[in-house]
Amino acid sequence: MDITIGGLSSQQSGASGRSAQSYLPGQSDSEKTGNNGASAFASATSVSLSSESAVRLSADNIVAAINESLQSTGLSIQGVDPNHFTPEAVADRILARVGDLIASNASSEAEAREIFDQASEGIQAGLEDAREILDGLGALNDEINGNISETEDRLNEGLQSIEQRLTELYNSSASEEAGEAATPERDEQVLQSQVTQTAQASQAYAEAGSNAQRNTPRYGTNG
Repeated sequence: MDITIGGLSSQQSGASGRSAQSYLPGQSDSEKTGNNGASAFASATSVSLSSESAVRLSADNIVAAINESLQSTGLSIQGVDPNHFTPEAVADRILARVGDLIASNASSEAEAREIFDQASEGIQAGLEDAREILDGLGALNDEINGNISETEDRLNEGLQSIEQRLTELYNSSASEEAGEAATPERDEQVLQSQVTQTAQASQAYAEAGSNAQRNTPRYGTNG
């Protein structure tokens, strides 16, 4: 595939565009990475990050890692910019991006699985990177580590839901095709149905993400 999603090419996907220090309060990113960057970084390690800044850093690293993992497909996802950087908001928007990517670009089960698998690998790599960066900044306290763990749990629940949905869609279409003679028209109808249903599932993830009042994650249930 030679497709770019959200204005980000695969060549741009390897970095989040911000240094670790830029998430710290007080100075601009350019000030923290100028000629005195080393000393600025050393002093920055004694500064605490807010929970929101830590979740924002995690979100940027997860998106960057997903895009790096997707390089072989030519696809990428946009950055995540919820109104409030909370574990549930970040997880919901990342999952919606992944669902949209599959619905818009997968024309077969193999392509859908490839996108899903690489996005899943990127999510895990991004979480690990975020922990390492925060630990290097001396900011990985119990609260922030708990927020990352909550983000990870919600992402894993959502990935399981997407994978289950893909299995249901393609198993259902295979059963239908086994009972009917395959025709080009029939194949096109089945594919369109799969893409439509996957897009609907993705839209449900996005809508769930905008519901800031919910008390429990919605990715552990079928629908």
